[in-house]
Amino acid sequence: MDYYARSSLASAFADHGLQGVETSTIPSPFQRRMVDRDLGKHFWRDLADVQADVIVVDLVDERYGLLVDDRSGVGTPSAELLRADGISPDLHRVVPGSIDFLMAWEAGRRRFMAEARAAGLADRIVVHQARWAERCADGTQFDYQASADANHLLEYMYGRLRQDLAPNQFVRVPAHLVVGDPDHRWGRSPVHYVEEYYRTFLDLLDRATASPRR
Repeated sequence: MDYYARSSLASAFADHGLQGVETSTIPSPFQRRMVDRDLGKHFWRDLADVQADVIVVDLVDERYGLLVDDRSGVGTPSAELLRADGISPDLHRVVPGSIDFLMAWEAGRRRFMAEARAAGLADRIVVHQARWAERCADGTQFDYQASADANHLLEYMYGRLRQDLAPNQFVRVPAHLVVGDPDHRWGRSPVHYVEEYYRTFLDLLDRATASPRR
């Protein structure tokens, strides 16, 4: 099993990453590896050699938007990337949901699907239709507008992915389980769910991967 994280499709499938970023200052080896992979565009470079029964696509990291330099290098401005040295203040910040973001994301989506088809992997993709929670299990509320805006963008992107994938390649956990866990190991967040959410997702993933493919 492998895990590529903290990378927008727009960044993962760009030609090259940001120039001059020094990731050795990121203290966690795991987080440093995530950032190195995003900046090095490892996902599309490695895709042809992937040996996987299933490729789970989760778009929650699209919430970060993009950073773009003056040579069209692209990176995902995750909290992990922003811990690196060499992040120029002159980088252009592309806001998620903006026209520039959607155009870059669409280019990434098209390239992802083209590369996946070329590698014979398109029918192994399963999209986790994650949504931002509006509330936490302890009754506290997340920022309603932030969750609504994020979910609007996510639904748009799921719709675009449906252009290329079959219905059984999408998994959505029931809405009543889209609830934040106040004691989540990585902290309180609209995308850090209660334990039952993850158990249900794994059950649904098992069913999806057991279904006949196109």
